[in-house]
Amino acid sequence: MRAAVADAMAEAVRYARAAHWPFGAVLVDPADGAVVMGVGNTSEGGDATAHAEMNLLRRAAAAGVPLRSHIVVSTAEPCPMCAGALVWSRVRGVAYGTSIAHLVAVGMSQIEVPFADIVDASTMPRPSLAHHIRTDLTDPLYRTVPQG
Repeated sequence: MRAAVADAMAEAVRYARAAHWPFGAVLVDPADGAVVMGVGNTSEGGDATAHAEMNLLRRAAAAGVPLRSHIVVSTAEPCPMCAGALVWSRVRGVAYGTSIAHLVAVGMSQIEVPFADIVDASTMPRPSLAHHIRTDLTDPLYRTVPQG
């Protein structure tokens, strides 16, 4: 499954490159490794909650996709808002590339609470977690901080 997640990251990066704020996420079916759907960040439209992961969860719910049997692959470590939503949605797993610590190091404003800390603080079922997946693809997305 790790190979499928690594392959899916390239698709998440494509969604991130199309977004003003370069964050992308895809939903992966672990049964066959297929990318079911993907989205980018759209928060520049005025909705501060329109992060890639939130957009993906909303789209999957609207399509009736059973999140409990899918893995979310995100270009960056989910922020606390997205982490909470991922835990509440009971996704099977979460994999991300670039860490929050890296985003902060390059000057991007963040709430510095690691995804694992959110999961550890939950009494809900814990999603599997894979981190630093294909940072060779994701870290370059965050070399400069977008304006606006």
